[in-house]
Amino acid sequence: MIMMRRFLAAAIAALIVGLPAGTAFPVGNGTQAGSFLLIGNGTRATAMGEAFTGLADDVTAASWNVAGLAQLPSLQASLSYAAWFADTSYSVISAGAPVAPDNVLAATLYYFHVPRIANVPDDVEPGVDLSNYAVGASYAFRLYDRFCLGAGLKLMNQDITQSGRPSTAAAGAMVDLGFLYIHDDPQVSAGVALQNMGPKLDFRDSSSPAPFWARIGAAYRAYHDEWLQVTGTFDAAEPVDTGYSLDVPEGGIAEFYKIRIRRPYQNRYNYGFGAECWIADVLALRGGYTVRVGSDISSPSAGAGLKFTFEPLVYSVDYSYSYWGDLSPNVSRVSLSISLRPRPSETAE
Repeated sequence: MIMMRRFLAAAIAALIVGLPAGTAFPVGNGTQAGSFLLIGNGTRATAMGEAFTGLADDVTAASWNVAGLAQLPSLQASLSYAAWFADTSYSVISAGAPVAPDNVLAATLYYFHVPRIANVPDDVEPGVDLSNYAVGASYAFRLYDRFCLGAGLKLMNQDITQSGRPSTAAAGAMVDLGFLYIHDDPQVSAGVALQNMGPKLDFRDSSSPAPFWARIGAAYRAYHDEWLQVTGTFDAAEPVDTGYSLDVPEGGIAEFYKIRIRRPYQNRYNYGFGAECWIADVLALRGGYTVRVGSDISSPSAGAGLKFTFEPLVYSVDYSYSYWGDLSPNVSRVSLSISLRPRPSETAE
């Protein structure tokens, strides 16, 4: 256990030091395998403008900043469903629990549903079936009182099939690393997360880089008493892909002017702002805004949640709404989470 902690601490420190150099490259147009893993998970984080890296205090931290899982005081499970664009949907199931004091283990299942694609009857042109899913395991722990570290492993599969034609599939493993700093007075926290790090994913006729992103965020618990809790958050998320290449035409010196640099795949940087207000620890009101640089779409978001207790369990039902302009006027998410109420000796205060 001690050796594992030292290894994770050293790896995360090295990657955080190298982060500015890795994120300094501009990003061009294109697509990317496994991009469904970049869709925001959970209603709470998405209602807050996808600004959750510096807060990450529930089981969905596995999708935002794996180090935040170390804050879980007891068993927690969550089911999230998003009605995405063009009749697609995104579902995530997460569960995590302490396995030792300040050590948390979690598992996550991601599934992106695409309806059968067919523009003509099957007897003329068979429809296309797509399968997108990933499974992940995460581990996080507290290193001293104010520092949390975490790591996760995802196994992802994408499969495109059509009757009578060879299947096109890609599968691969990706690693997440996270760091979270927590300060009690004032109540601020900040985090860094490196997500979906891995080799290129090979399809039958091509390959694509993994959706490697870096996130940095902060949270400020501006007010806290028995009846009211107010928290503000900020996030910056950027693609990390240095896959530049020189595209040289075959026509010789006469077509020299056609030489160009092929840019990386992802084409946007996200900056999120959010706020959450809890009233009597029962009703939550949330709002946020996500700025997508390199895209014409920036999304305001809002949401609400209810928490109720039936000993020894605590239930939370949440809803969020994001506006995506002409692309889709309505992206709705719902989630249900269940937590085992901590015993008094396990409560932080």
